[in-house]
Amino acid sequence: MEQRVTDIGEELGAARGMTPMMHRLEVEMERIKERLPGLEEEHRKATEDLGKATVIRRHVARNPEKFSPHERESVFERAQNVAVHRQELESGIEALKEHMELMEQVHSMLLEESAIASASPERGALEVYQAVEAERLRIAHELHAGPAQILSNLVLEAEILERLLRRDPELLAAELQEFKISVRNAVADMRRFMFELRPISLDDLGLIATMRRITAEYQDRTGVVCRFNTTGEDRRLAPEMEEALYWIIQEAMANVHRHAEASNVEVLLDIQPERAALRVKDDGQGFDPRNYHQPGGRRKLGVLGMKERAAAVGGSFEVRSQPGGGTTVEAAFELS
Repeated sequence: MEQRVTDIGEELGAARGMTPMMHRLEVEMERIKERLPGLEEEHRKATEDLGKATVIRRHVARNPEKFSPHERESVFERAQNVAVHRQELESGIEALKEHMELMEQVHSMLLEESAIASASPERGALEVYQAVEAERLRIAHELHAGPAQILSNLVLEAEILERLLRRDPELLAAELQEFKISVRNAVADMRRFMFELRPISLDDLGLIATMRRITAEYQDRTGVVCRFNTTGEDRRLAPEMEEALYWIIQEAMANVHRHAEASNVEVLLDIQPERAALRVKDDGQGFDPRNYHQPGGRRKLGVLGMKERAAAVGGSFEVRSQPGGGTTVEAAFELS
């Protein structure tokens, strides 16, 4: 028999010394501390390699007649590859340190909030705060690992192209093609991040058109067959209602990808004159709602976030699941 998650506050129980979010942060900080020394040593070796490659490249550039075109090209390519690798390591180390600093700040704030909340039976505000900080942490991490890394590499590649312009114009043409591909990838990544934060089409075209695009991209990106269907009236809802529905669908689909190991997910939106209802159903492994929070609490915070989104616009929210039986997320809203 399916069991329900109808009240997140009841699941939280009595206050504990360490929240799942705090535990997750401490595990991640420890992982970074273990990883940094190896990266810094690799960066040191890459710096030495770059120095040697630069000396060789200068020698070849000053005496081109002593080397064949293939040898000259190989030397310049080697120097470029070493420089790119060193820059990637430097950017990665910087991103990890910034990531660590952010997590330390969040961890410190959570300790303060936990101390305050432990004296009160009202835990909901703290859990919502944790959900917000978890999302901020995720966005910061993805920005460092994605667009920030690419943009840093573009600066280095531009400097290399500038040197090639003076020394090997023929090689420059091929490198420019690669550079243009890198720029296009950076632009695509930035557009994707901005779309995930707040899709412009949600304001311009509405929820239904936006979700048709998102579900198609979701299937291409995750391999999970995703169907989006609507029943009732095909019309716009109030902006705050569309935004709440959008974020609930996004989080539900993200949970399917992260946790469900599903092959199919269906999103059904029913709009009637006085009521709007949403259902997101997958055929994944399901879970026991009485013990749905995983290590680190990501799923719990996701469910809490969806519940709070629905409640903010006067809606109801429910999750039904059982091990091996898939998961169904439902939300309903009265329309004025």
